[in-house]
Amino acid sequence: MDITDSVGRAAYISFIVSLCYCNDYELGYDPTVVWNADKKYWVIKCPDSTAVKDGEMRVVNYYALKPIFEAERLFGRHTRGFAASLDPDLVDEPDTFIKDVWSYESSDSQHTSRNELDILRDIEEQIGKDTMDTLGVIRATNGGTVCFSKAGNLVNDDTSNIMEPIFADFETALCETPSVPIISKGRASAEENLIRNILLRVHRRLALQPLGQPLHTLKSPYELIIVLADVMVAHSTILKTSGYLHRDISPNNIMVVDDGERVSGLLIDFDYAVKTGEARLAIAERLGTLPFMSISNLQNSKVQRSELDDWESLLYVVCWLGVHGVSHDEQVAYQQEIDAACKVDKYYRYPLIEWEAGTFDDVARAKQNDLEDDESFNGCVLQYFRDGAAYDELKDMARSLRFALFANPELGLLYRGLSAKEVIPDKPTLMKGAKAIKTGAKAIKTGAKAIGKGAIASEAVAYRGSGVHSKRFSVKKVNPFEKRLEPKARKYINDDLLALMSECKDAAIAALHEMSTSDF
Repeated sequence: MDITDSVGRAAYISFIVSLCYCNDYELGYDPTVVWNADKKYWVIKCPDSTAVKDGEMRVVNYYALKPIFEAERLFGRHTRGFAASLDPDLVDEPDTFIKDVWSYESSDSQHTSRNELDILRDIEEQIGKDTMDTLGVIRATNGGTVCFSKAGNLVNDDTSNIMEPIFADFETALCETPSVPIISKGRASAEENLIRNILLRVHRRLALQPLGQPLHTLKSPYELIIVLADVMVAHSTILKTSGYLHRDISPNNIMVVDDGERVSGLLIDFDYAVKTGEARLAIAERLGTLPFMSISNLQNSKVQRSELDDWESLLYVVCWLGVHGVSHDEQVAYQQEIDAACKVDKYYRYPLIEWEAGTFDDVARAKQNDLEDDESFNGCVLQYFRDGAAYDELKDMARSLRFALFANPELGLLYRGLSAKEVIPDKPTLMKGAKAIKTGAKAIKTGAKAIGKGAIASEAVAYRGSGVHSKRFSVKKVNPFEKRLEPKARKYINDDLLALMSECKDAAIAALHEMSTSDF
C-alpha cells in the first residue's frame, strides 16, 4: 500500500473505515472468554466432548481468577493457561487446568499436529481412569475445537476461516497475473497450499485434571528426583499399554502434585505424542523444546524416534535444573548472577547457553561436545551444578543417566545402533540393570581408569547419535544412529533406566525422611 498515490490513499481510508465497522471478534477479542466485572473472575466456555450439536456449540462454563500464564508472542501456538473451577463459588479453589492453544494444522496428515484430546481419551480408554490418576497422567474432562458464529453458521475458530478473504485474493491475483500459469477453478495452487500450511492453526481448548503446579514450586532436588521418577514410570506405562511416545519431555511438561504429605509427578502436554506403528513415527521431524531435544532429534536423523530419545531429554532436564536451580528462588538468584556477570563482560558465556542458542545443528554439536566423555561432562556441565548434598545426589543421577545412554559397556556395540544382523545379548546380560549403571557411574565419579571390560572401547566408539569420537583414540568418525536400534534391546535399556530411577527415588525419599525427623 503506497499512500503517496491516490490508489494507495483510497485503500488506506477504506481500511480505516472497515476497522470502525468491525465487531469484537473481528478486532481480535475472544467471545468465549469473558471477564465478569461484578464477580471479578473470567468465564471460560470450554467445548464439551461432542463439541457441536444442532448447530450450536455445546459448552461447559469454567471460572478462573486470572491466567496462570499468557502467550509471550503474537505468532505460534499462543498457549494460555487458567486454574479454574466448574463452581463459581469455588473459583479461589481451582481443581482444573484450562489449556487454550492454537495448534498447528496441515492438510497433510503426516505433518499435522496431534489432537491432544483424542490422544488423552485413547490413553484413558486403554489404561483406565484410575490407573491414569495413580500413575500421574493428565486427563481431559472436556475439550474440543472452539467455534464461533459466522454469517449465521457455526464454524471452527481457525485461521482458514479468519483469513479466507486473503486466500481468495491470492488465488485471484495468481489467475490475473500473466507470468503465472492460470490455475483451474477450484484447484488450489502449490503456492496457496504452502501459505495455508504455514498459516493454518486451529483454536482448541481443553479442561484437564488434576491441577498440577510448576516444577519451580519444589523445595529441593530430592523432591525433583521423586517427581522425575514418577513421570518416567508414567511415560513407560503409556508407551507399553497404549503405544504412545510422548516426544517432548521438558520442565514445562512435567508438573507437581502435592497432597500435603508428599509430592508426585504429573506428565502433561501430549501435543507431539505419536503412536508406535504409525507411519509418521518413521518421518524425520524436529520436535520438542530446544534445550531438551535429543541429539538425534536435533540432527533430524532419519532413524525413527524411540523411548531413548525421551530418556535423553530427561538427562537434559536434570542437567538444566541442576545448573539453574530447582526452586523459584534459586532460579531467580541464578538469573541475577548471570545478569551481573553480563554487565561486567557483555561476551560472558554462561553455562549451557549453547543448548538454547543457535541452529538445531549448533545445539546438537554443543551437546556432543558436552557429553562426549566423562571429562567433558564434568567440565562443561556437572561443575556448574548448585552446591549442597541434594544437588550432589542430582549429579549422581545425571552421571548414571549419561553412562546408561552414552557409555554403558554392558550394552556392547548393539546399543550404539548396529544392524539387526548383530546378535542381541541375552536378557540376563542386558538386564544387569540399575546396579550396573550405578556401578559404572560411581567408577566415573571416582576417576577410575577402567569401568569394566569394554569401557575403553565405549569411549572410542562414537556414542549414540553423536557422530564424534574421543580425542584419545583414532577411530573412524561415524554416526551409529543412522542404523536402527532393535526394539528388544530398547526395552531392556528402558527397564534398566526405570530401575535406576526407582533406586534414586527411594534414596531421595529416605533423605527427605531423615531431614524431617532431624528437625525435631
